[in-house]
Amino acid sequence: MNKLPVVRLDVDSISDAVASKLATSLLGHILFLKNQVPLPVMQLSRLPVGKSTARALKQRNELLASFDTLSSHLDTTFTALSTAFARRNTNSNEDIVSNNHKTSRAYLAILVGPSVGSAKSKVIYAVDGLQMKVWGERSEKDHQEVDVEGEVEDIEDEDDDKEKSDDESEEGSGDEPEESGDEEGSEEEEEHDDHDEEDTQSSLPTSPPPPYVSHAEEQRFLQTADRLLSRTLAAFDAEEDGCGFGSEMSPTQTHILIRAPRRFSHPAWIPRQNVTTSLESTLSEFWEESGMQAIQAQNLGKIKPRKKGNRVEGVWVTSREGLGRASDIQQETDLQEEDEMIWWSWDGRIVGFNDW
Repeated sequence: MNKLPVVRLDVDSISDAVASKLATSLLGHILFLKNQVPLPVMQLSRLPVGKSTARALKQRNELLASFDTLSSHLDTTFTALSTAFARRNTNSNEDIVSNNHKTSRAYLAILVGPSVGSAKSKVIYAVDGLQMKVWGERSEKDHQEVDVEGEVEDIEDEDDDKEKSDDESEEGSGDEPEESGDEEGSEEEEEHDDHDEEDTQSSLPTSPPPPYVSHAEEQRFLQTADRLLSRTLAAFDAEEDGCGFGSEMSPTQTHILIRAPRRFSHPAWIPRQNVTTSLESTLSEFWEESGMQAIQAQNLGKIKPRKKGNRVEGVWVTSREGLGRASDIQQETDLQEEDEMIWWSWDGRIVGFNDW
């Protein structure tokens, strides 16, 4: 039985933009609920600075700057993660195209404590149904459109040359009876070229166009998803008699880590092979809390036994199909070395405070 809150969105898959937005929002909730900030993060920037001490103002500005930096990094982090997932076990463009229609699971850990190994609170943000897509590359359709445009331009240039040649011949020959025949022949050639152009366009493979979403519509959807996350966390807290994610902790550091394949590439994230084993154990506990079969970690024999104490917390974000539909990379067989899942830590620093 699942003991963790689930945010279910009415979409076929979770885009990188939605995943990053909700990850940032969840971090803001956790910082406040874990007593790392005196007020919700969004309200901190609105506080008047007149009554704040120099020390409190410095701590607040440093935390807000770190939070904004992480937020901007997360915008591209899930894009890079989606690309890394789409490239797994691929040897050709056809393999990548096949992966583009699939989804996978993504995990981000929020650890509150002096260090990763001595974290007093462990929260897992899990996305079940992250869209797998190679971002930053032109699609085959775009290449085909460029080719067609090039062919059309060549045809138009040839037609212009023919028209100029016909005009010159007409001026040199004067009024001759064969003039109308030449014009008819030229028109027939143009019609033939037009048919060739139509045949070229109709012979190209067609694919359904992606659903168009304007920037305004996307922003409205992100706001709706954000509000749903807030309501889900509030409902979970009420069900747990106020003992959901909240806890009275002393201000300390908050560490952000993400589970990604070795091929994952992002300048803001550092591979942390030395903490992968312990975090895989944390992830297994998270799965147990979710009522699902524990993940087979890369080094199963080295997983530490579960200790008594603070349980692993977390939240699931899923598509309309619900929890358990997406595939987990680590459970697949015959993985390439660069597809091995390890944990990466964000290279920034978030330090809590309680002074106004």
